[in-house]
Amino acid sequence: MNRLSLFPIALALPLGLAACTSAPEAGDFAAACNATGNLNEELCDCLDAQAQNLSPETHEFVIATIAEDEDRARELALGLDSAQQLEAGQYLSIAIQQCIIELPETS
Repeated sequence: MNRLSLFPIALALPLGLAACTSAPEAGDFAAACNATGNLNEELCDCLDAQAQNLSPETHEFVIATIAEDEDRARELALGLDSAQQLEAGQYLSIAIQQCIIELPETS
């Protein structure tokens, strides 16, 4: 096999790898939140429901943040555009307040 015949494979490889990575799903945020033990299960579930409205990149970033995975959060933050950075900041600052209001027994 010569180098030219490998060229299409080399071009397709990154696309195939990108397709293997999946966006966060419902329950991923709650699992990370519950694993830290900092918040109760009801609050983690409420935050998970609100996280479903985030872009996949922002969702992955807030999961890394709540999981206290500083290296991964820092890496993901570099890939966020300004709208996603705003979305993450608003989520992190507002979502807990909204969930506490919705779930008064957690306060």
